Amino acid sequence: MDTVGERIKYARKKNNLTITALSKLTGLSVGNLSDLENNKSMPSSNALIKLKNALNVSIDWLLTGQQIEYVKEEEEKYLSREEFESISEKDKIIFKAFETLPEERKRDIEGYIKVSLNTTDLEEFIKKEKKV
Repeated sequence: MDTVGERIKYARKKNNLTITALSKLTGLSVGNLSDLENNKSMPSSNALIKLKNALNVSIDWLLTGQQIEYVKEEEEKYLSREEFESISEKDKIIFKAFETLPEERKRDIEGYIKVSLNTTDLEEFIKKEKKV
């Protein structure tokens, strides 16, 4: 994939999204997305942020095709490509819905998860689970 447009199209298809569905997720018009995918235009910084969030990719990858390298401890906070791909479609939908909630509701849900898992630190809990 040599172009930004090819990477957008690839990520859209990898996420099982139609161009119309991606339009709804990003607020970008179908025509704009089509122009981007066909390399007729380049995405604005605002469009890059919306695409990054909707497609679960980095802006670096969208622009260059390469991921940035994180230091090891930072990398552990994120899902590997294999871990992400193993997430069920239902869980991905739940996550996308969660992203649309106001911060107060997100904190409520985070509190519920902590109580359910009997933990006060989700990052530490996940690190321990990964080691098991």
